[in-house]
Formats: sequence, C-alpha cells, structure tokens
Amino acid sequence: MDFINKRDDWEFVKEYVEKGVSGYKVTASNRDIIQKARADAENGLFDVLLVYMFDRLGRRDDETPFVLEWFVSQGIEMWSVKEGQQKIEDHTDKLINYIRFWQSSGESRKTSIRVNDKHAEMVKAGVYRGGTVPYGYKTVNSGVLNKKGKDLLKVVIDEEKAEIVKMIYDLVLEEGYGQNRIAGLLNTKGYPSKTDKKWSSASVNTVLRNPMYKGYMTYNKGKENEVTSKEQLVDLVIIDEEKWNKAQKIREMRSPENVKKNDGESVIKTTKGILMLVGIIKCGHCGYPLTTTYNKKTYVRKDGTKRVTSQAKYRCSGKAQMKTDCDGQTIYASKKIEGIVLEELFDYLQQLNQIDLTKQIQKLKKQNTNNEVKTLRKLERELDAANLQLTKLNEEVIKSIMGQSHYSPERLNNIIESKEKEVKELNKLVEEAQQELDSKKIELHEVEELKKHIPIWREVFENASSEKKKMMLSTVIERVVVYKDNVEITFKININQFVKNGVVKKAQLDSQLS
Repeated sequence: MDFINKRDDWEFVKEYVEKGVSGYKVTASNRDIIQKARADAENGLFDVLLVYMFDRLGRRDDETPFVLEWFVSQGIEMWSVKEGQQKIEDHTDKLINYIRFWQSSGESRKTSIRVNDKHAEMVKAGVYRGGTVPYGYKTVNSGVLNKKGKDLLKVVIDEEKAEIVKMIYDLVLEEGYGQNRIAGLLNTKGYPSKTDKKWSSASVNTVLRNPMYKGYMTYNKGKENEVTSKEQLVDLVIIDEEKWNKAQKIREMRSPENVKKNDGESVIKTTKGILMLVGIIKCGHCGYPLTTTYNKKTYVRKDGTKRVTSQAKYRCSGKAQMKTDCDGQTIYASKKIEGIVLEELFDYLQQLNQIDLTKQIQKLKKQNTNNEVKTLRKLERELDAANLQLTKLNEEVIKSIMGQSHYSPERLNNIIESKEKEVKELNKLVEEAQQELDSKKIELHEVEELKKHIPIWREVFENASSEKKKMMLSTVIERVVVYKDNVEITFKININQFVKNGVVKKAQLDSQLS
C-alpha cells in the first residue's frame, strides 16, 4: 500500500490473497486466485498488477514466466515492490523473465531439500517433529522451552492404549489373525480406535506396519527416501523388535503376491477352519496343498428320523480340481494324519528337552548374523557415498548451465541419471540385506523361545485355541508331506540342527490314510 500511495496516477482497486497454497507445487490452472485475477484482467477491472515479489505469481520455471507474459499481453503492467516493472518488449526481456522464475524454482527445490534433510536428521536423532502421534502414544510437556518461550512436547507411551497395541500384535503372532478379523474383534470388545470410531482394516494395518512400536521413528514412511532413526528409542518400545519383525514376515508371506511366488513353500494364509495342518501340509504325489473338505453322512434312526453328520478331511487340491495327473489319494483322514504328526512332534520335543541348547544358540548367533551384519554395513557405506556423490552432482547443475563447469548439461544429466539409478539399486539391496538380517534374528528368537517353553509346550498346545495351535505348529514344523503309505515331517532347520537324526522324520503307515 505504501508503494501504491507513492504513485500519483495509481488508485487501489482490489487485493488478491492466497493462503496455504504452494506456488511451486500447485499449477496456475489449479490456483483459484490466479484464475480470478485473470478473469478480472479480461474484464478490465485493473490495468496494473502489483506483487511484493514476482515469485508470488508462482515458482514454476515451466509455467510462471508465461503467466506473467499473459498479463502483459492483456495490457496489464506487471510490477513488483522489490524488483520494479517487468516489461516484455524484446527477446532480452523474455530471457530475464524466464531466468527470474528459473532461479525461484531452484530456490524452492533447495528449500524443499533443506526441509526434507532437516526432518530426516531429526528422525535419525530420534527427535519428535510434531504432528499427530501414532496410536498407543501421547505427547506431554518436556519442560524444555523453545526460543519463543513455548514448552516443547515430547512423546511418551500411553499405557492404556499400548495394551491394545500389544493385543493386536499378539493376535497376529499367536492366533494368526488378519487385519479384518482383528478389527472385528476390537469393535466387538468396544475398544476405541485413534479417532474414537470403529476400527477398520486400514487402521489396524497402520498399527501393524509402524516401526515406532519397536522404538524407531520414521520419516517419509513407505516412500523410496524413507528415513528411520539410527538408534532404538528404548523409552518408546511397545513391541519387542523380534516380535515386530516376525509380525511383518507373517503378513508379508500371506500377501497374494508372495503366496503365488512362494508356491513351493508352506504358508499359513489363515488360521480359520478346523484342520490343524492346512497351510503346511502337501500331497507327496503332486506337490499341491492339501485343503479342507467335508464328508457328509446321513443316518436313519430307529424312529425313522434322519441325522446328518459332517466330518472335515484333507483333500488334495491338485487332484480334486484336476490341475494335475496325481496318482495319490484325493481324500485323507484328518484324525489319522494329525495323530501321527503330533505323536512325532511330541517325541521330537522330548529329545530337544534332553539337550542343552544354550551353547548351540550362542554359536548360532555368531554364525547366523555376523555375515549379514557385515554385508549390511558395507552396503550402507556404499549408499552413503553414492548419496554424497549425487548431492555434489546436483550442486554442479547451476554451474553447468552458467558455463562454469567441466561438464556439459547433457553429460551431467546422463551422469546424474546413472547415479540416481545406482542409489535406487543400493537402497533396494540395503532393504533386502536388512530383511535377511531380521529373518535370521527371528529364527534365533524362535529357538530361544522354544528352549524356554519346551517343558510346558505340550500342555500349552493342548489347552490352546485352534488358531493358536496352528501358529504353534507353524513355528516348529516346516512342512508335512503325505503319501499313500507314509507321512513325511520336516522340522524347522533352526531346530533340527541340534538333533543328530537329521531333518526329516518319516512315519510309516500300516494302512491307507483315507
């Protein structure tokens, strides 16, 4: 207004105010204020458009110069309090106009990078960045004041809601529940969600995939440039790290993509159903999974009334659905197969109970994780070096455009694209190496847990729900393969290496399993 008042031939007509809209991220066509100003210009409402700085029009080098040119072409004088008037009378004016917004675009990119880097550094250091905290946590005053004298907040565990978080993970790990079943159970029990509304599959999924529950903050979660705090924040741990990782592995193995990919492996997709071995049992003749079928029988009582019974049995899915020329049986009696498996399993656990596993577990820890840790650290160093090189190459871009670099823009662009590809590949390798390390830790955790619970394993199993029984079996048994005359049981490798008899135990049958 001071600038306008200094001009005798200017009269204030209208002010355009745009709040909360990025002139860098949002195109002019999607900015209502720019469109209103254009409509008013066409209607002759004003003949001068004044801004504090021209970057208020936008910061997109591929668009904003042409926005300014459009107003000039309508006979509108374009003025900035800080930069004066921008005319478009010759080629030089157009070049200056373009360079101005090209610089603004670059500054916006730099600002975005600086903000992202700052947030990433805060997360790496385990600093709370503000915003809504995950379910199971709350914020309290930290007792530390910022520069403006405002009390800073810190994140702490909300003990009451943390119990619900623990329940959610236990339902996955111990009962084999999926997120839909968990949401239904939480709603039935009347537990409120984060928004105090009913739980949904999505809200349960959010809880199950957040690494903060094992004590690691994240930034840009789920994106390529996801950042996780380097050190575990012990005060924020609700779920033990091995338990959290195991829950991810279970969920990952159950995804439709991985079920197809891991067709040769045993995967318990669901713990619903009455049969205990579905998901880890296969036909030895064709390799297809044995699934559940029901054999109905009708009886006539003495009084003439009919009684129908239904008995669950195992069925070769390959033969039943005519997917293969299977020479095995179609139907197998559930009681006989499960009886054989449990008898062999209890005998197996009894053998383990007579072995001191302590030294073997310590030896396994060194053997199973040392190589993975070395590989991961090596890849992380390579990734850090590649990211540093990429940063320096991006800094070279402006020099190259200004003719101050040894690289031409075309060559520099090719080098940057190659380096970005390298960073992307290294990110993937780091992620795979971390998953492999986590998998080894899960195996060790299972051995340690089994060691503790062997004396009471059978008692716990016999008193467990059908869902828990299936999950307990899946942690001990790799697979069960059924033939016409025998059942082949393969125990988990991390357990069998302690047993001299080998990995596989075969139970001979005295009759067919139908």
